[in-house]
Amino acid sequence: MIRLVVAAALAVAMVAAAAPAVEDAQATRTADTVEAFGDRLDRAGRSLAATSDSATSVDLAATRGVAFTYPGASWTTARPAFVAVGGRPGGSGNRSVLAYALPSSPTRLRALSLPVPVRTPTGPVVFRGRGRQTVSLALVAGADGDGPALVIGRGDAA
Repeated sequence: MIRLVVAAALAVAMVAAAAPAVEDAQATRTADTVEAFGDRLDRAGRSLAATSDSATSVDLAATRGVAFTYPGASWTTARPAFVAVGGRPGGSGNRSVLAYALPSSPTRLRALSLPVPVRTPTGPVVFRGRGRQTVSLALVAGADGDGPALVIGRGDAA
């Protein structure tokens, strides 16, 4: 009986000692997933700007879709509070950034290396639901004779 109690106490102590390392590994894996999504956005935006002509509207513009899987909470990943393209949630948008927040950490901003300005007509594109999500990028000419811009919006769920 004493062996069982000692074994249970040791098991609880080991789990308690390992919990911070597990939480750190979950946050790191989630951050890596979101950062990889940012890399794909960079590549798609640069490719679109380099290989396509801008159009007068989003409907006529060359587009690219970039999909990612919004992580859910598991043994290997932490569930982000949000992932947003174009700025922080509730902000004005039109920024070349990918913003995200992990549990119990401040909002992280990752600059996107895009050759043209970003426009988010309805504010930042914010994702909060887990599963497969898609962002659409369209190369649109500026209304006032300005150069082209990447119009970023929510793509169709794939």
